[in-house]
Amino acid sequence: MLKATIFSVPVMCVVWNSEVMPATKKNFDNSHIGLTFNKLLKEIGNPVEFELPDWFIKCKPPMPYTFIKRNIYLTKKIKRRIEDDGIFCSCSSSPGSSGVCDRDCHCGMLLSSCSSGCKCGNSCLNMAFHHRPVKKMKLVKTKKCGSGIVADEDIKRGEFVIEYVGEVIDDKTCEERLWKMKHCGETNFYLCEINCDMVIDAMYKGNKSRYINHSCCPNTEMQKWIIDGETRIGIFATRDIKKGENLTYDYQYEHLHYSLISYCRHSI
Repeated sequence: MLKATIFSVPVMCVVWNSEVMPATKKNFDNSHIGLTFNKLLKEIGNPVEFELPDWFIKCKPPMPYTFIKRNIYLTKKIKRRIEDDGIFCSCSSSPGSSGVCDRDCHCGMLLSSCSSGCKCGNSCLNMAFHHRPVKKMKLVKTKKCGSGIVADEDIKRGEFVIEYVGEVIDDKTCEERLWKMKHCGETNFYLCEINCDMVIDAMYKGNKSRYINHSCCPNTEMQKWIIDGETRIGIFATRDIKKGENLTYDYQYEHLHYSLISYCRHSI
C-alpha cells in the first residue's frame, strides 16, 4: 500500500520530497515558498498518516505526452551521408514481382535503407521508416505492468511494427532528467540509447511504442537502422503475432529487479 500524508490546510498544498539534494533543499528552505511551508508545518503540528487503497493506485492514469511522428533533436544532430558508408544495392525487379529489395537486399541485410545511389528505383521495399505503414495497435491496461500495447491486426515475422521516437538528448541532459524524475517520484522511464552520447527520451514526446512492455520471451525486437544517414530505432516482429496479443520486446537490462523478473515469468 502507498502511504501518504494529509494536512488540514485550506487552499494551499505543497508536496515535498525529503530525499532532495542538500543544495536544492537549502535553496528551498531560503525561498519564500519554503519559509511559508516551514511555518505551516509548525502551525499544523503532527500530520495524519493514511494508506491509499489499491484501487486508487491501480487507476493512476498514464502520464500525458505529446504525439510525434519523427525524432526531435535537442542536441547536435550527427548525420552521415549514405555515400560515405559505401552501402548500395543492385536489386532489380524480377518477373511477377511487385517490388524489389526484399530479404536479399544488401542494404537491408546491413540494416540500412536504400538511398539514391541504389539501382532499385521506385519499386523499392526497403524504404525509410516514415514511408512504411505502422501496424495497427491499441493501448490497454495490463494486470501487472500498467499500460501496454496489443496488436490490432495480424503481424508477420520480420515485418516493421513501429518506430521508437522521442526527444533525442545527450548524456548530460539525460542525467538531469533522471534526477528530476527521481525527485518527482516518477518510476516510469522511456529511454533508449542510440550511441554513446545520444539517447531517445519518449517521456514527454513520442508515440505508442513508449508503452510496449518488457518480456523475457518477446515477440518483437529493436533494431538500429541507418535511414538517410541518421541512426533510428525500428521495432520489428520476431515471430508471427496474432491480433490481440501483447507487443513486447527485451529491454536487455544488465540487472533486473526481482519483481520485474517475477512479472516476466507470468503473462502481462
